[in-house]
Amino acid sequence: MKRRTLLCAPALAFAPGRLLAQGGGASATRGSDADRRAIESIEARWEAAWNNHDIDAMVRLFAPDAGVVNLAGEWFEGREAFAKSLEELHSAKTAQSVWATERVRTSFLTPEIAVVHVYFNSSGERNPDGTPMPPRRGIFTRVEQKRAGRWVIVASQATRIVPRETAGATGAGRAGETERASA
Repeated sequence: MKRRTLLCAPALAFAPGRLLAQGGGASATRGSDADRRAIESIEARWEAAWNNHDIDAMVRLFAPDAGVVNLAGEWFEGREAFAKSLEELHSAKTAQSVWATERVRTSFLTPEIAVVHVYFNSSGERNPDGTPMPPRRGIFTRVEQKRAGRWVIVASQATRIVPRETAGATGAGRAGETERASA
């Protein structure tokens, strides 16, 4: 059996030397209560902006050079590219959707870098023919960074939560197998 190894460390790609220089290595820091509240505020503002379909308010939460992967697997490099996708999305499919953040979990890598997992659900979306779509649940994996005293999202990956039995195995990710990502 061919064995592959998946190396997946997007958060470390932002500042690996800095992590080691600060002694961050494999151990995480707790982060201050003020920083936790600031990060939770980002997610609360995302929810409010989504429900008001306020594209400008949504994209202001992201760094200008942010990388975003949406639920469709589209990769947007930079806040402007992401804004265009949100404008399209909120003009039709999600124009009447309602977003709810279920849970936010923050893990600090350094005092200025955190990995944030956000469980969410949404309803009120429409198919291209206008028929209603079923509600959905998902999770964001975000990297947030404190820049000039302000927390911003620098990377975001959206994943739809589906029942395990419907996820389908394609060969990659089977028990005992992993895949190596090449640079």
